Amino acid sequence: MLIETPPAPAASEAKSLRRFGAALGAICLIGAAAVGVAAASDPNALWSIVHGLCVFDKTHLHTSAPCASVDLEGGEAQGSAVLKDILGKTQFLLIPTRRLTGIEDPLIGTDGLPNYWSAAWDARNLVAKNARRDLARDEIGMAINGAGARTQDQLHIHIDCVRPDVRDALAGRSAEIGAHWADFTLLGGHYRARRIDGEAPDPDPFRLLAEDKRSAPLSEDSLAVIGARFSDGKPGFVLLAEQAPRGAVHTENLLDHSCAVAAR
Repeated sequence: MLIETPPAPAASEAKSLRRFGAALGAICLIGAAAVGVAAASDPNALWSIVHGLCVFDKTHLHTSAPCASVDLEGGEAQGSAVLKDILGKTQFLLIPTRRLTGIEDPLIGTDGLPNYWSAAWDARNLVAKNARRDLARDEIGMAINGAGARTQDQLHIHIDCVRPDVRDALAGRSAEIGAHWADFTLLGGHYRARRIDGEAPDPDPFRLLAEDKRSAPLSEDSLAVIGARFSDGKPGFVLLAEQAPRGAVHTENLLDHSCAVAAR
């Protein structure tokens, strides 16, 4: 009597399973880091998830899982992925599909990269979906933390609701924010601020920051890009750059991972 053995999984399926195991471990490590277990933190966890699973599955299995979306239209070097962060119900991360350490990477602010802020803004509908109501443009913001204020060594832009007090303060003072970088105090914090007009954050906020001589080197900066509708009626964005030695700054603090604005 012959005993039939089950067929081995296809090579692509087996490889995907192996990558899933590695990415699942990375997700667990991110979870540990989020609750403050620094010893268990893997600074390459985000890269393992995006490159090891999301890009592979998009390429071979035509699914973005576990990412919410993966855009590889221009290839991996120009692509990006959107991943739900484990912190908060509405927070998502925009992550390049190429290896970039963070805001201090030499390519940031150059012509060699796409406008990741524009791609992050395109993902705002995911924030609104999880908030379970439409969100005005000035209720959504994006931020990247400084090199010394992050746990992950893969560039990622936080996308989430704006803190209600930040939204109200910016709405009341939008006329003070011009088209050129200038010192700006907001709720006790000291920033460099400027505005961008238009529906999308274009030109690239990274490039605008790099062109501001007071912001060099970028390794010391943290940058937030917050949706706005200015007093003159134009849609646009407020850019808020914060600087500190060794990049120990995080404008992510201007966002609200509990999305209190959704309850208004």
